[in-house]
Formats: sequence, C-alpha cells, structure tokens
Amino acid sequence: MVTDVSVSQHSDVPIYRQIVMQLTLMIETGQLRDGERLPGSRLLADNLRINRNTVAHAYRELRDQGLVEARGRHGMVVVGGERARSASAVRDRARAILETAVRECAGLGLAPARIRELIADLTAGTADDFPRIAFVECNADRAAYFSEELAAHLGLPVEPLVLGDFEPAGVHPELVLTTFFHLAEVRGLLRGPATDVVAIVVAPHIQTLLRIARVPKNRTVGLWYSTDDQAVSIRDSLTQAGVTNTEVLHGTADADLAGVDLVVVPSETPELKRRLAGRVPVIEFGNVLDAASLRMVDDLVRDLRAARPRTAHR
Repeated sequence: MVTDVSVSQHSDVPIYRQIVMQLTLMIETGQLRDGERLPGSRLLADNLRINRNTVAHAYRELRDQGLVEARGRHGMVVVGGERARSASAVRDRARAILETAVRECAGLGLAPARIRELIADLTAGTADDFPRIAFVECNADRAAYFSEELAAHLGLPVEPLVLGDFEPAGVHPELVLTTFFHLAEVRGLLRGPATDVVAIVVAPHIQTLLRIARVPKNRTVGLWYSTDDQAVSIRDSLTQAGVTNTEVLHGTADADLAGVDLVVVPSETPELKRRLAGRVPVIEFGNVLDAASLRMVDDLVRDLRAARPRTAHR
C-alpha cells in the first residue's frame, strides 16, 4: 500500500510534505488502517530514491499529528485512522456549507475579494467571542478523545495538548482542563495571570467496573495502555476497588500474554482491541466525563464569555 507513494523532484511542495500528504490521505480514506506498519525510513527512502532524513522528517510530522506512533522494533504504526476519518468528514461538511454560502454571495453580485474579506471578518469575530480552551493529557489518544468529548458538550473548540509535546511559552489558552493526576504538573507549566488550570474527573463506566469485578480471583487480568503511567494508574484504582489480580503489560507479543486470561484496554484506542482479537478476551475500559465536572466547566466558560467584550456585531 505505502509502495504507492511517489514524489516529484520538480514540485514546489517539499518532498517530505508530499509524503505526509499522501500518507495522510491513505489514512483518512481507510487505505491504511490502525495497526498497520509503515515501511522503515531507510526502505522507503531507497524505494523513492531520496534521502532517509527526508522520510524521517515526514514520519515525525505524521507522529506529531497523532496519525502514527513509534513502537520500538515494530517501527512506525498507524494509530489515528478513525480520528482522522472523523476529522475529514467534518472538513468535507464544512466545505460544503461554505461552498453554498459563497455561491449565494456571488449570486448577490459580490466580488471574490469582498467575499474573502467577509469570511475573514466573521471568522475573526467569532473567534474573539469564545474563550480559548485546552485539555492536557500525557497521551495523544486520550488528549484527542476527551478534547472531542468536551468540545461536543460545550459546543466550542477544545485544543488537545500532550505533556512533553508542546512548548508552554507558545500556548496561551484562557482555560486549561486536565485530570487530577496531572494537575500539579500542568499548573506548573501553564498557570498564569490570564490562564485558569482546572482538574476534572474522568471516571470509569460502572459497567466496566462490574465486568472486571466478575473476573474470578484466580485469573490474571492484563492492563495494556500506551504508557505505563496510565496502566499503573488504572491498576491502583482497581486495587482500591478490591480487584488485585491485575498485571501491567509492556507489550502484546505471545510472551507478554503468557498466563494472562483477559486484557483491559482503553476504549479510546480501538486499534489495541483489534490487535488482540482472537488471541485473548478483551475488556474495553470505558471512561466518562464526570457530570459534576461538566457543570463546573459550563459555569467557568459562561463566566469567561461574560467577562470578554463581544466583537461579532462590530
């Protein structure tokens, strides 16, 4: 599939960007599915007759976009396909809406330059009316998942930020949301005169806890998360709830699964479930945003909007 990638030395688009664009399209259209491996940078560079560093640059760009991640000797693996396809559908819908509006404006006799000015003015005005909100997590999948959940609840954009992947000096949201687990670290990075940092509760579905609690005590429950910190956090939470037959997994090879009767994976990363399908029973550890936390966020956003001057009617 990735062998279909081609580059042009005569294009104005940088070669690494050509690779990024083609692989992104393959991921968005489902030609590359979550869990599929990309060829090594050396192999792809040899096939395209380009410098290996150019391919490495393209892979870093895809990783920064949350579309792939490095998995040791397994190389770069696609992880953001479902999220990319969802974002692509949203862009297509937005484009259709704008296309209809532009055609109507042109029908009124407005010149293209004037239509662009109106769109720019409306966009700037709308952005000024809404507070800038971010959600910070230590994992790209969780950051994106809960940012989308918060955005859907608030009806406002919520920017996902991943600890260690952004420069605090370049981030200026008015409201930063995170979990209690990361509150102290995020406050140390981002809290300032114009920024509030607030922790919200991310709780497991009660059905998830009930399913795990039904597992016999003599069976081993494996916990497989993208980071050990998350797996340990889940293990500690289950231990407090009386579930002690758990084990943090560091991989999904047969050797890692030896003696494990079932595996708990996060619901926001369905590719993990697919990777284990047919090998071991899997329980998705579903999480929900706490209702009281959402009400608090609603109040904070309402206060922020009330405190800022409105500009859309200028």
